[in-house]
Amino acid sequence: MSILKENKKKLRKEYRRRRDAFVGQLDVASRNLSFRRLPSPLARLFKPGQTVAFYRSVGSEAPTERLIEYLTETGVNIAFPRVMDNGVLEFRLVTGPELLESGFRDIPEPGDTCPLADPDVIIAPLVAFDRSLRRLGQGGGFYDRSFAQYPDVPRIGLAWSVQEAAEIPSEPHDLPLDMIVTECEIIE
Repeated sequence: MSILKENKKKLRKEYRRRRDAFVGQLDVASRNLSFRRLPSPLARLFKPGQTVAFYRSVGSEAPTERLIEYLTETGVNIAFPRVMDNGVLEFRLVTGPELLESGFRDIPEPGDTCPLADPDVIIAPLVAFDRSLRRLGQGGGFYDRSFAQYPDVPRIGLAWSVQEAAEIPSEPHDLPLDMIVTECEIIE
């Protein structure tokens, strides 16, 4: 394993630990109030009829449920990723959580009956980030491949503020985000 890959692996472990500890100390009310509404700079990106690719938050990831509900109420179409056998994400429209089924790594994914969609905005999960808008993902490269597939689509990361690192090591295939939203601020 290269030194860069080993450094990324260590960072993932450390920032998962930090995220878990931070979320573990939050009371239920504080956690539920986080990421409920879109900050104005982000809200301007979304228009009724657009398709926004979201992820279904798992464990201590920044919660997406309330944002998804809010955007759905404003007329935005929501798509979730589905991991294909070739390691590429495809996005499928979902009108309700009952259309999600256990998929790759037991993460909820849209079923075959959900229509394919091309996103107008991609909201991506992350393990860590830095002020240069570099993102450290789970390590499979799924979102990096999707970013390359949709190079002109805005890429936004959701994270807790404790996931900020001084610097994220990057490789040529690691594409930066356009914006990161935490419970405290927007980084552009």
